[in-house]
Amino acid sequence: MSAGKPRLLMVGHMYATAFNRRKLNPLADDFEVTCVTWELNETKLFGLPLAVFEKEDHEPRYELVRLPVWPRRAGITRYVHEGLSRVMREKAYDVVLVDSEPWGLIRWQVWAMTRMMQPWAMFGEFTWENVERCGLKGGVLSVIYRLAACTHDFSISGNQACRAILLKHGAKAEMNLVAAQLGVESADFRPATAAEKAELRVKLGVAKEGFLVGFCGRLNAEKGIRELLAAVEEVRALMPERDVRLALLGHGLMDDELKAMRAEKRWLDVLAPRPHREVAEFMRSLDLFVLASKPVHEGPSVWEEQFGHVLIEAMAARVATLGSASGAIPEVIGMEEAVFAHSDAKALADVMARWVRDDEGRERLAEAQRQRTLANYTHEALGRTWSDFLLKNLKKRRLVS
Repeated sequence: MSAGKPRLLMVGHMYATAFNRRKLNPLADDFEVTCVTWELNETKLFGLPLAVFEKEDHEPRYELVRLPVWPRRAGITRYVHEGLSRVMREKAYDVVLVDSEPWGLIRWQVWAMTRMMQPWAMFGEFTWENVERCGLKGGVLSVIYRLAACTHDFSISGNQACRAILLKHGAKAEMNLVAAQLGVESADFRPATAAEKAELRVKLGVAKEGFLVGFCGRLNAEKGIRELLAAVEEVRALMPERDVRLALLGHGLMDDELKAMRAEKRWLDVLAPRPHREVAEFMRSLDLFVLASKPVHEGPSVWEEQFGHVLIEAMAARVATLGSASGAIPEVIGMEEAVFAHSDAKALADVMARWVRDDEGRERLAEAQRQRTLANYTHEALGRTWSDFLLKNLKKRRLVS
């Protein structure tokens, strides 16, 4: 074990871009951090090459190691890192943490190498998965969950439903933390004055005037895009004087459909995806942000919103933020008055109309949501939460040893 600061090895594909590594600097207050992630390659994010998102936006206080993956283009759960054994040989780590679902090959590669090459280290995993499967697949995954619970020393869950699944399969409650994976940069996602909003809208190419509702993310049906469109149309009919408009920023399966709608719905703007550092400008231009995700429980993909990082970005920018009662959205927003029934355009329209109409109430909601975000979801707040949990359990482990 290391003298001085304990050493922390973090492994995960999410850390391939600089913005997603900002959390590591606060962790470096308490740990000597090494981060292993993907090489920058032809992989795409929101339709753009991964390299577009890699722009150094902070002075790193951690060591970054990029390793090739095998097989190439295998996806985020079906790869292992070439050269990981070299990283394991270079230092003695106190904590090894992999960001992966329990069935990810990288999870088991990191676990096996930790046990063989760093047997004194505390091994843990971060996971998001919040929906249990049925049938044969569910049975296989149940076995994997139990194996994961037997082989990790601690776990971090991205939401409460994820924690419940882990505990059901044998994970220890006292060794599990519920916390976000990534924080928000409050200096970028900050409130905008009315004049700044107008300037930002001109820069984005959307109407300078009117009440602007926005969404940012995958432009797919499961994100509730059709319900959001219908709700905006209804609110426009109820309150034509507010000139409610909708801006969608992203990329997805509905791209062509939405672009075709633009000719008929002049109040709709569809903006191309852009690097994360530019998303803050979009968020700061809005009057209201909506995440209308709905569960997918049929077909090959089973999914519910696992966190909704765009929620904390909008709230940090002091934009009133509404979300559906799907997956982890209500626990992230933390305010019942800002949550509506998923898959229900009328329910969304009713809640949206309330906040479009009530300027003072919307300002109070936006301020309360910003304060909640600053307290819980900045990189610094999240780093403290992770550090406190890891240090507490590392101390407990050393006392037992």
